[in-house]
Amino acid sequence: MAAALSPRLNLKVTRADQFSLQTELDVPTDRTNLLVRAFERVMPADGFAFEVESGIPLCGGLGSSASAVVAGVLAAEELGGHCEDALGLAIEVDGVADNAAAAMEGGVTINVGGHVSRLEPPSCVELLIIAPSTAVHTEHARKALPAQVELADAVANAGFAAVLGAGIAANDPELIAHGLHDRIHQSARSHLFPKSSELLGRATEFGALGATVSGAGPSVLVWCAAGDRIKVSEMLEPETNGWARLLDVEFDPVGAVVEVG
Repeated sequence: MAAALSPRLNLKVTRADQFSLQTELDVPTDRTNLLVRAFERVMPADGFAFEVESGIPLCGGLGSSASAVVAGVLAAEELGGHCEDALGLAIEVDGVADNAAAAMEGGVTINVGGHVSRLEPPSCVELLIIAPSTAVHTEHARKALPAQVELADAVANAGFAAVLGAGIAANDPELIAHGLHDRIHQSARSHLFPKSSELLGRATEFGALGATVSGAGPSVLVWCAAGDRIKVSEMLEPETNGWARLLDVEFDPVGAVVEVG
């Protein structure tokens, strides 16, 4: 499951004498750049200049890599490259099955075995992101997960996911709150971002419906009932001062947009 959120990555591609990439992001500017690698899975980047801007924090579990990959694949398609399955290629390059679908389709997406279902984002909740200044690389977060899980935990998580999906589809904040639980990955990764994990466990103390680790972490997505975000933000502010930013974000119902001009 993944949700498209308001921070966006913007890519501009123009024809040029030679390849170049300009960005203020702390990422490679040669052909090892993830966005360019995705582009070149569809067509060569020779003769194109890339300009990249992004409001998505890097290495925060907020899908920055998926956004870059989707942008690269769709830009190459628009410029004449051929790709039979843009989403499938984006998922392959990104290495996970969730984020690329949300970045491309918008809303809330559920990818099960390559079949993507899309839900309209709920209007009954508002969102905050706790974005720590210290990043955690996805590969480290993946290694923290156990190779096997208890059957009871797997069953519980399947139930939480079902309830969360039902709550989103029904626009029901009580169901959503009940679905914001986890018994598999959040506790296993908590030692990688202890401050984030502490606030995750205390989310309801601040008036939120609950909270979830965003992707592999360390960012935390705080789910608030509609109209409560300002109150929750004011209560969280002292707790995050000095080590994390609080970001107001919105569900993005649109996803990737390609403009020509």
